[in-house]
Amino acid sequence: MNRLMLVFIVLFINGCATVPSDLRSGPDEALLSFSEASTVITHGQAARWGGEIAHVSNLQQGSQLEVVQFSLNASGRPLKTDKSGGRFRILVPGFIDPAIYAPGRLITALGTFTGIKQGKVGEQDYAFPTLESEQIHLWPEIKDTPVHCDCDPFFSSPFMMRPIIVVPAK
Repeated sequence: MNRLMLVFIVLFINGCATVPSDLRSGPDEALLSFSEASTVITHGQAARWGGEIAHVSNLQQGSQLEVVQFSLNASGRPLKTDKSGGRFRILVPGFIDPAIYAPGRLITALGTFTGIKQGKVGEQDYAFPTLESEQIHLWPEIKDTPVHCDCDPFFSSPFMMRPIIVVPAK
């Protein structure tokens, strides 16, 4: 009975924080972290990086996404904070619509690290770690729900009636 309960708990915990199927890597495949990319000499390692789209370019041989890197949660979704490891580029075969993959959207990519390529951010020179994508996952935007507050603790119940205040005329 205890073993059955243990198996159930492990399956339940694993089911709560799963990476989308299109972003899963092989079970024995070690992923290159973003911080290690600037120190790695060999190319061709698998990586899963994510962040916020900064710029989209459609080129003749495919598309290029420039992404501000953020760390990923257990599900692979970027956690947008005030700290970033820098920027990186994702090379995608084919056309990507800049209206859908718009700046500000969160994205996670699974692919192969192809090296560091020089570019510019504004007028500043910048070294971009580059990922040739196998899969990209555009995360849905989370809309803030409107906050409704009827802050009167005594008269907010549907069963309570609002008091009638009579002001005598002079």
